[in-house]
Amino acid sequence: MRLIYLYSMLCFLIPNSIWLLINKKKMQGKQYSIRHIVWSYIFMLYCYLAVQDAAGIGTIWDLIAYGKLDDTINVIPFSSEGIMTYVLNIIMFMPLGFLLPLIWKNFRNAWKVIFMGFGLSLGIEFLQLFSLRATDIDDLIMNTIGTVLGYLIWALFHKLVPKSGENAVAVSSREPIIYITLETLGIVFLYNWRMFY
Repeated sequence: MRLIYLYSMLCFLIPNSIWLLINKKKMQGKQYSIRHIVWSYIFMLYCYLAVQDAAGIGTIWDLIAYGKLDDTINVIPFSSEGIMTYVLNIIMFMPLGFLLPLIWKNFRNAWKVIFMGFGLSLGIEFLQLFSLRATDIDDLIMNTIGTVLGYLIWALFHKLVPKSGENAVAVSSREPIIYITLETLGIVFLYNWRMFY
């Protein structure tokens, strides 16, 4: 069973590792490049846990196996059962709202962070259609609220520790978007869990 987790993590991380290798010249000579790479992998690990482990997005292999998309789509807000569903969806996206501005200076704008949280959640909900999992507007709302709360925690942290993230280095202004996109594509096209069963 551990092999399947390693396999899914590799499908998630390999595209980004290749991208970092291709762009390593942009990092050479920068004083805090090693720290940035470590933080980038922490961000990737968080994304793996949120996107693949917790949300369980579907893959192209699921779509081929099932031969259809799920048609269970809830568009009525606040109609999910159980308060814990809301709480867990909020908690799941709080690290995104905190990590984006901490690691990347150009994501110290609340609207950019909120848009990223909304976009990632929307992508997850869409890809859950591939694996015949229900798509729910409540997840989208709660994930976005979680992103906002994470950003507010970062803003408070930054007021208490003003020098946090001052030495941030970036390979690209769109680096976190590239990571999320490549990781998601890695799972969608490379991860076929049926090989283990």
